[in-house]
Amino acid sequence: MRIPELLAPVGSMEHLKVAINAGASSVYLSGKDYGARKYAANFTLDEINDAVNIAHLHNVRVYVTVNTLIKQDELEDVINYLSNLYAIGVDAVLVQDLGLVDLINRHLPDLKVHASTQMTCENQLKLDYLESKGIKRVVLPREMRKEEIQNLKTNMELEIFAHGALCYSYSGQCLMSSFKGGRSGNRGTCAQPCRQKYKVSGLEKEDYYLSPCDLSLFDKLKEISELNISCIKIEGRMRNKEYLAIVISNYRKALNKLKSNKETESEEIGLVFNRGFVEGQFSKTSKRSIRPGHVGLKIGKVISSGKNQIAVRLNDDLKNIPERGDGLLIVKNNNDYGLEISQNPVITTLNHFQKGKNKQIKDLTRKNKVLIIKKVWQNKKSDFNLNESDVYLTKRNNLIKKAREIENKGNSFAKSKLILTFSIKNKFPKLKGRITLANHKEIECEVVGTTPFEKPLKKSVTRETIKKQLSKVDNYPYQITQINVNYDGTLFIPISKINELRRNLFEKLEGAITDSYKHKFKKIKLNLKETEKGNETANFSFYTNNLTHLKNIKNVKRVYLEIPPEKDNANISEKENYNLNYMINFLKEAYEISYDKDYELVWKWPDIAHDKFIKVLNKVRGILNKMNYNIPIMSNNFKGDYGPYSMNITNSQTIESLDNYKILTISPELTKKDYEDIITYSNSDKLELLVQGSVELMKTRYPLLYKKEIKKLNDNSKFYLIDRKNNTYPIHKSLSGEELILFNSEELSLLKEIAHLKDIGFCNFSIDGRWKEDNYCNMIDIYNTASKGEINEKELLKYSPKNTSGNY
Repeated sequence: MRIPELLAPVGSMEHLKVAINAGASSVYLSGKDYGARKYAANFTLDEINDAVNIAHLHNVRVYVTVNTLIKQDELEDVINYLSNLYAIGVDAVLVQDLGLVDLINRHLPDLKVHASTQMTCENQLKLDYLESKGIKRVVLPREMRKEEIQNLKTNMELEIFAHGALCYSYSGQCLMSSFKGGRSGNRGTCAQPCRQKYKVSGLEKEDYYLSPCDLSLFDKLKEISELNISCIKIEGRMRNKEYLAIVISNYRKALNKLKSNKETESEEIGLVFNRGFVEGQFSKTSKRSIRPGHVGLKIGKVISSGKNQIAVRLNDDLKNIPERGDGLLIVKNNNDYGLEISQNPVITTLNHFQKGKNKQIKDLTRKNKVLIIKKVWQNKKSDFNLNESDVYLTKRNNLIKKAREIENKGNSFAKSKLILTFSIKNKFPKLKGRITLANHKEIECEVVGTTPFEKPLKKSVTRETIKKQLSKVDNYPYQITQINVNYDGTLFIPISKINELRRNLFEKLEGAITDSYKHKFKKIKLNLKETEKGNETANFSFYTNNLTHLKNIKNVKRVYLEIPPEKDNANISEKENYNLNYMINFLKEAYEISYDKDYELVWKWPDIAHDKFIKVLNKVRGILNKMNYNIPIMSNNFKGDYGPYSMNITNSQTIESLDNYKILTISPELTKKDYEDIITYSNSDKLELLVQGSVELMKTRYPLLYKKEIKKLNDNSKFYLIDRKNNTYPIHKSLSGEELILFNSEELSLLKEIAHLKDIGFCNFSIDGRWKEDNYCNMIDIYNTASKGEINEKELLKYSPKNTSGNY
């Protein structure tokens, strides 16, 4: 059994202290820029240096998140920032941007790189590619299931999220915040539109459809330790210190018990911030939250309420019985009511309560307990009948006290082993220390006192006294395993000088430990070469999943064909049900339609493809090849001929690193200036821009609706998400049937910008006609005409009445 590393989130120096004391093996934090949590307090470079020194003294590793997409004009700044981090001695950096990985390999080859979950590495092909790039660890998507993780083969370390917030979308594949409000999750500024209420077409109920409950794999730690997982990660750089102290300390206790093959339970983690818990895709479970904020620990149901008291039937296995000063949340349907208990409540039995005898019981382990609350402090009075409501414990005073104790205890999980040797050199005391760190690195230091030993006037200093004084560790995280005293006990020296000697050695050891991680800083200059403009003729590509489009398409260079699902509805499946014949026949028919057309037909693979589905896609390709239907592939698995915009390309270094691709579509999140910057240093023949179509805002493996809600829908009706401004977001199922894809309510349209984009060097443009009407391919003529200088916006509106220029 392998006990995984426990990785804690750290949003400030105070959080660092809590994480260390609570038992973290490692921490992750961010600088002021380039981290995916822009709105956390985060760290200056000097603060990162201090944090690294403190953590390393306590045998805690420090990983710095540099996991945003890097724009062209940031490349030199970010590589020098990384050079500073390497000099400081961070243990690794988390990276999303593929171009940045190549820059690190070129200029900072000894800096360890961890692939952020934002890379969306959900299959073996991606894993193999990242390993070929020298990456040491991959943070797997939260959507990975236990058996999928189990089947991965790699020499890299694997890290999974074990606790904290769940995104509805695959991380790195969500553009919703970017297109709804101009705040990109890929740039660390997500506005969390998923935590808002929405409606779904065909259903009246407004709900938090995109807001999952929080993840907790606390009860799965034994199973995790039996997998090839090196590290479990706690999410929450924006959470408070109490959250960090309670969650980390409980996970540490549980992991320690696993060493003795013992399992543990905990109610405490349900008392700090959570939206309710679920084991997520690891266990193929999902549930949406009842509210976007803290819910707490479910403790029972209201069985009676009146003007003067509330009676709650408590769950029989509840250990945290509410007390005075604790907070409760009472929830019924879409209503909730919060209160604080301002008087000691009465705990009685259900039998006593029903007889009107509210007698306080002493044994709180009894079954059928009823909590009677007489006085409360409240922000507002309840405006609904509380009877039959669920009751949650949201605040626990004694837990806050425990968290403060953890913060102030000054401890760490793994102490350094220290051997001390005391001797006398030319009458002066000498103390030598050999310390072994948790990473097995050994460091030796010695100090010599400035005050000599003398012959005693009254009493000599004994060996035992010296040993006693040397055995004090002060506030240092050292475990003294041996003290050697080479002295006969016949001389005198003030005890204060022995203490001073010990303190001097400890201070010297501290400096030697922190220095052992440091490197020399080097300033890096990137000599990026500007490229010549390419073909001045505009070439268009067209995305489709409609065979009728294939018959009518003209004047395009390429068609990216995606196979639509057999049944496009809201019901995504946990079980694989892949129809090879359907896929083969669809592509065969498409090939035969396109055989004598002027365009090249390219098979677009789904952007999300787990390994079982990858095997199916490869079988389909193999069968087609035997039939002499040779179709090139658009894929983000690093094995395709063409790369979709889901690869999140935002700079020339990423383009350069993906040299095996013929065409790469760059990110639709970029601004006009970003497009200008990237084309200056890139081969324009290899780049493509999406200029028209519905952008995929989310890709999710979580159901949008419960089964009882799906039954209410018309299976053949179009399926939309509807926001409070009445914008409708089309939803379609993936080919695998395992994911839903949420599209923008408006089409991205850069019709008016074609002339400028051509002028600065772009020559390849794409139009996305998937899920569009048969006549949508007329959009090609509109754009071909625009590329020659004639813009017909009126004609555009016939086929796309709602348009946006996005972040352009």
